[in-house]
Amino acid sequence: KMLFQSLEKLQKEKADEQDMLSAMDLKADKAALASKVDCSQFEENMDRLDERMQELQSQISGQEEQWNETQQQLIDAMEEKLDRLELKAFRKRLEESWNRSIEDLEKRMGDSGAGIKK
Repeated sequence: KMLFQSLEKLQKEKADEQDMLSAMDLKADKAALASKVDCSQFEENMDRLDERMQELQSQISGQEEQWNETQQQLIDAMEEKLDRLELKAFRKRLEESWNRSIEDLEKRMGDSGAGIKK
């Protein structure tokens, strides 16, 4: 009788162990499944990420174009400023040269009556 009871007890414990192992496998699978990403959800997220990257790229290229335009405007403005400064210096030198030429001509003319004919 004791032997039968021990045998029944062992069979119950063994069955419980098998149930426990299968339950552990099931829980392990659920845990592994929970950590996995749904393929459609992943693709949606990647599409959104791609769209956002495209937006950022277009914004950056737009800013780059704007920066290049601003830089060109500054370069043009600086060239204009330099041209004006250079023209002022050139004008001053030209006026000085004309004044010297006029003075030289007046001196030549004032020296003799023959200089007037020349």
